Amino acid sequence: MRITNRLAGSLLAGLLTLGMAGPTLADTPEADGAQSAAPAPQVTYDARYAIPAAVPASSEAKVAQWQDMKYAMFIHWGVYSSYAGWYKGQKQEVGYPEQIKAWGHQQTWDSRIPLQGIPRDEYLATAQTFEAPNFDATAWCQQAKDTGMKMLLITSKHHDGFAMWDTATTDYNFTKQSPSHRDPILELSQACNKVGIKFGLYFSNIDWEKQPENPWSNANTLDEEGYMEYIHDQLKELLGGKYGEITELWYDMGKPNPAQSDQLRAWAHELQPNIMINSRVGNDRADFEVGWDNEMQSEQTQGPWESAVSIFHKTWGYANWDDAAPTFKDTGYPDYTEEEWDHIQPVDNTTALRKAPGGAKTKTTEIVGNMFSTVALGGQFLFNVGPKFDGSYDPWDASVLAGIGDWNRAHPGILNNSRPTHFPIETWGKTMVDDSHIYMGIEKWPADGTITLRGAGANDIASVKLDGSDAPLTYKVEGNDLVVTLPAQPDEILPVVTVTTNGAPTYVPTGLTTIGTEATTIPATSLEKFKAPTPKTGETSFIASITSGDKVASGVTVSFNTEGFTDSYAKYKVTVDGQVKGGLTVADLTEGVGPFAIGPNQTARVTLEYDNPDYVLKGFGKDATVTSVTVKAATLSTPAVTVEPGTVEAGKTVAVTGTGFAPESAVTLTLHSEPVEVGTATTDASGAFTATVTVPATTEAGAHTLVASTATPLAEASAALTVTAPPAPAPSDDPGAQPSAAPSPAPEQGGKGGLARTGSHGMLAGAFALVAAGAGTAFIRRSRRAKA
Repeated sequence: MRITNRLAGSLLAGLLTLGMAGPTLADTPEADGAQSAAPAPQVTYDARYAIPAAVPASSEAKVAQWQDMKYAMFIHWGVYSSYAGWYKGQKQEVGYPEQIKAWGHQQTWDSRIPLQGIPRDEYLATAQTFEAPNFDATAWCQQAKDTGMKMLLITSKHHDGFAMWDTATTDYNFTKQSPSHRDPILELSQACNKVGIKFGLYFSNIDWEKQPENPWSNANTLDEEGYMEYIHDQLKELLGGKYGEITELWYDMGKPNPAQSDQLRAWAHELQPNIMINSRVGNDRADFEVGWDNEMQSEQTQGPWESAVSIFHKTWGYANWDDAAPTFKDTGYPDYTEEEWDHIQPVDNTTALRKAPGGAKTKTTEIVGNMFSTVALGGQFLFNVGPKFDGSYDPWDASVLAGIGDWNRAHPGILNNSRPTHFPIETWGKTMVDDSHIYMGIEKWPADGTITLRGAGANDIASVKLDGSDAPLTYKVEGNDLVVTLPAQPDEILPVVTVTTNGAPTYVPTGLTTIGTEATTIPATSLEKFKAPTPKTGETSFIASITSGDKVASGVTVSFNTEGFTDSYAKYKVTVDGQVKGGLTVADLTEGVGPFAIGPNQTARVTLEYDNPDYVLKGFGKDATVTSVTVKAATLSTPAVTVEPGTVEAGKTVAVTGTGFAPESAVTLTLHSEPVEVGTATTDASGAFTATVTVPATTEAGAHTLVASTATPLAEASAALTVTAPPAPAPSDDPGAQPSAAPSPAPEQGGKGGLARTGSHGMLAGAFALVAAGAGTAFIRRSRRAKA
């Protein structure tokens, strides 16, 4: 008896709370305790306020396809690979080894010291030994694919100017100088196509064959006579079709002026319309932002962006300092007096990890963590591993790639059809979602053995498991949170808990705030924000989540308390539930923006961002922030609709009157059960409307519902309408006339019609039916006990 009463009581409470509001949603029942593989129907947080958990990809197809790759291979391979970070028996201590032609065995960053670079003739002689007998393009591409990568991107030309393809622009190229006379770029393009991954190219904006070497900054201009034409000729070869579809073009270094950046961008897009160009094209002319070398993001970041990370941060080309012994080196030069340079320099023997016990697992763990964090924050992870001069991969480096591949195969949901989420970053890690799963990547195993995902309480959960195990995990829903109890920590690089959901995962914002006709201030801690991927430019957007409960809120104004915002770069825009106010100044943001309207029983997102900036990936400024958002509605109202008369003959008209909608909003009038639009209207300044509509002559007799709905804001109300059949036609005097068709069956006889199962009416009817069923069960139990 107690169970039945509890069910009925819960349902009645649910009915009473349909009209209640509140960001804390206090009417939500508490969770019913821990659940496992086959839990009883769970009590969830109010799903009316849920939004899709996934952060959507770009609306531009080529950008979305690029974002979906998530993980790609970066390869630096050239003449510099021969030196492996050494010159004349001395270890290169300064600069990247792929720039060794300029650095030589430079030992200090003291720019007063002359460079110890490699003479051109000597470097060319090395190029003429570049046979690469172990280069196997198909094996390289397959290795990339096996580790989970969707693209291979290689240096077509680095700063040394040595072209790795068969070019007519210079004899300083692999095909001309190598004893093998092969075209590695062509072979890799064909191999990528063969194994089923994308192909991309790195291209240096500077060229030490045409320009002076300046490795201190590599900030050469592109102003030499004929230099831009030289670049254009090389791009036409690389992008003109011989090398197939190029997914990504990775320009690098130099200091092009804005017109030159425009030209570099235009040439690439003319030759390959679907190509994605990185931010090192310069002057904010990019398709995606790449940031600095080996830079990792730590916050949810505005896309599209990429993090480029090398297996050893000190080198992108192959280097072997595995056995370099000294810890410090005396450069023999005096200290700076005005700066912090010291003639005693620490020696970075980073590749010595290859010789360390457990080094491969240490590196694999590091890179898997970098990869997961990058894709979970919305970026693409470009992982660089440079092959040896002979075209082979160091076995240790290959083992790291294999280890990453093993992890990806064990956790296929992370890279396949998944998206970053609006869920908060938790102390234990980050999340990703697909159409029916939440993936919880545990970057830090919790000491208490539980993890909590805030905002996940509204999901209909089918199961919770640790990847690699069929054993279900115990979980419970506590208000708006999902709490999972973990097993003993597995011996794994980065464990993943997979939550399977019935339907797409949803998120009820943790900062959801109820607004009314009095001003409501939302603190910064309740705002979501997206960081700009462009270094040191702050955020690109701030988002507040609001609701008006079961009311339509009209005349909503939003004001922003900001610090560090200026009008110097672009105007601003504010979007509320799809309604946009643009061309705004900082003063406008402070004074208040509106009016907006929001519908009942839902979450409306208030987003502040730039209005059509020159570069969408640049933030408001590194010191700019929003400290609070204040929201106020002019009116709150409940939508209602009446129909006169309440009973009408099919083919006749009725008058429809609506009140409580948002002012000046378009109303669609639909007749149910089989939905058919019967008219439209527009509300007046008070949110009311009247309309005369015709009930279709084909409408079957019976009980129907007329629904009035608005799309902006989303709101609806309904009224019952009984439709009667038209009178039967009078008998015909024509003896040849055919008998009339039998009338359509009434709804209870299996015909169409009946009450509409839409909106709150359907919910109320179903709920009352369940209450009645519960009461019936209680009555039966009493009867049985009486008989006993």
